[in-house]
Amino acid sequence: MTGRARHEGDAFDPARVVRTAAILVAGGALAELVLFRTWMGAMSLTAAGLVAMINFRWLEVIVHRLVQPGKTRLDRWTVLRIFGRLTLLAGIFAAILLVPRVDPVAVTVGFSTLVVALVIEGLRQLRVGGG
Repeated sequence: MTGRARHEGDAFDPARVVRTAAILVAGGALAELVLFRTWMGAMSLTAAGLVAMINFRWLEVIVHRLVQPGKTRLDRWTVLRIFGRLTLLAGIFAAILLVPRVDPVAVTVGFSTLVVALVIEGLRQLRVGGG
C-alpha cells in the first residue's frame, strides 16, 4: 500500500491537456510577437496550435466511441469527425504550401505545443501516481 491516497483529480484529464496546450500556444505567440515582431509567425503558430487541439479533442471522441465494450458505434457523426480531422490537417498543410507568408517553423511549434502538453500531463501522472 502506498502512503499517498489517490484523488479523483489525479486521473488523466484531456481537458487539462488542452488547457496546457492553449497556455503554451498563447505564450509562444506572445514570444513570437515580442522577440521577432512578426504577426504572421504568431498567427501561424496560433492556427496550428488550434488545429492540433481540435484534432486532439475530435480524436478523443472518435476513440471513445469506437473502443467501448459491446457494439462499436461507428455512426455518421464519427465518420464526419474522422473526415473533419483529415480536412483540418489538409487545410493547414495546404496553407503552408500555398500562402507565401505562413511561417513553417511557427506551424511546427504550434503543432508541438500539444505534444509538450501531453508530456507535461504524463509527467504529472508519474508524480501523482494517477492512472
